[in-house]
Amino acid sequence: MVELLRVDERLLHGQVAVTWVSNLDITSILIANDDVVTNEMSKMALKMAKPTGINLAIRSIDEGAALLNDPRVEKSKVLVLVKTVQDASRLIEKINEKVDHVNIGGIKRKEGSKLIAPAVYVNEDDVNALNKLIEMVDKVEFRMVPSENAKSAESIIKNF
Repeated sequence: MVELLRVDERLLHGQVAVTWVSNLDITSILIANDDVVTNEMSKMALKMAKPTGINLAIRSIDEGAALLNDPRVEKSKVLVLVKTVQDASRLIEKINEKVDHVNIGGIKRKEGSKLIAPAVYVNEDDVNALNKLIEMVDKVEFRMVPSENAKSAESIIKNF
């Protein structure tokens, strides 16, 4: 079962490995991204960041969806990590289970982007994908760590 789907360009790092995993009592982490799955150096770094005792799968978006659709995953408490809001919406469209909660943690600055929350830069494509996520998911929020107050994506992007 997907406990949380998090958008974070850095994917798995200390902040995620320590705070989110322990706060949500996660048993498994799925990293879903089409580029990372083919990059051996990135995969090695992600495996090193994995908390002890937690299962880790690094898959493409399609392979990640297939994994989440496997009935054996229902018993796991899964934290799904993707790099972009586009990856998040693509993945959610492909899985059978309803994702209730999407967290936006960090999106790097890029051409034409605007800072809308701490460490979150979005452009028009990102806003379109966020609007799509808001339609598909009960709760889309911005926050870096569980101890921060969550900010509703809907309230933040309406001013974009």
